[in-house]
Amino acid sequence: MRTIVQILLFLLFFIPSLSRAQTNPQFDVTLRVDYSSTDELLDYFDRKSNNSARVAKQQGNQLAVATSLLLARTERPTDDFVRALESARDTYNSSNDIYGLTPAAAHLDELKKLLAETKRRRLDRRVVATISSLFPADAGISLTVPVFVVAMGNENAAAFVRRVIWKENAPVFVGDDQGEQVIVLNLTRCLMRGGDVEREFVQVLSTLAHESFHAVYGAYRAGSSADLNPIGPAAALANLVQNEGIAYFLSMEIQEGGEVPPPHWFDATKRAVERLNAALIELQSPTLTPWRARELMLNSNLSGSFEGNYGATAGLRIAYEIEKRLGRPALTETVRDGVKEFFGKYDELCRQDSNLPRLDAKALGVVAR
Repeated sequence: MRTIVQILLFLLFFIPSLSRAQTNPQFDVTLRVDYSSTDELLDYFDRKSNNSARVAKQQGNQLAVATSLLLARTERPTDDFVRALESARDTYNSSNDIYGLTPAAAHLDELKKLLAETKRRRLDRRVVATISSLFPADAGISLTVPVFVVAMGNENAAAFVRRVIWKENAPVFVGDDQGEQVIVLNLTRCLMRGGDVEREFVQVLSTLAHESFHAVYGAYRAGSSADLNPIGPAAALANLVQNEGIAYFLSMEIQEGGEVPPPHWFDATKRAVERLNAALIELQSPTLTPWRARELMLNSNLSGSFEGNYGATAGLRIAYEIEKRLGRPALTETVRDGVKEFFGKYDELCRQDSNLPRLDAKALGVVAR
């Protein structure tokens, strides 16, 4: 029964989105989807090919490997992934699977079905139609984003956006004002117990829409020096809260169809706002060490749990309250005007309703400067 409801919600959500996207001819966003990394990996695990080096050289897999090592906060020899591939094909239960190969090897049939379904449907068009509703009607955006669909990667990242320059088919990661934005989506993380391909496809859409919002938002806000180069770690965290918060709200809306979240969601997001207050204040401390600043930033969105990702989860609650109480145009205004407007609208809502988890005055000082 729940699957049927989700399908209906999916159709109700995406049909209006498709029509909304056509109202702004200046919103010219293309997702260039590349499935070769997944094709090569599944063929290798299915013993249709034996060239592990070929699998490792796929651009999407290279991006997933480098990011897995970053998230695991470790370094490995250059041939480590090839050796891990060869080992994973023969044994499904590695005790130190930092590349996330075990799930792919153990769920080949499910991955093949989801991959075929994802290829069959207009994934890129649906996602672009969905995210367009979050941007102003007159937003002028012309952007092509490569999307690499993979079937491996660190367990704490179902998908991610990075900026790269390709040199001799190898990625070099660069800063916000260099290279091109690329999205990597780990199909394995979209698998669900029971193998319901329809629900899994909605998860794929939700995840890709989340990361696509990041890419488009970054391009749209590129003209704002404050957003591109926030001064200090506290300002960087505040920008992350808005960017991740709206993206997570979009994902939740796709998955749940606008239903009111359960009570425990409100409890968890309240605690996340409280942790955000503490982090923003600590990040302004004159005794803050670089190590501690890095830890706070990583944990804000890469802790591995919903509540642990305090920055993203607090941003989700803020975006939710703005949308539900003020409407989509108000949330779109925060996309246009940036983090100060995002925090400002929520602060005003808190003044009207004392039951909302408030942002501390010292924390708000970060965006008031």
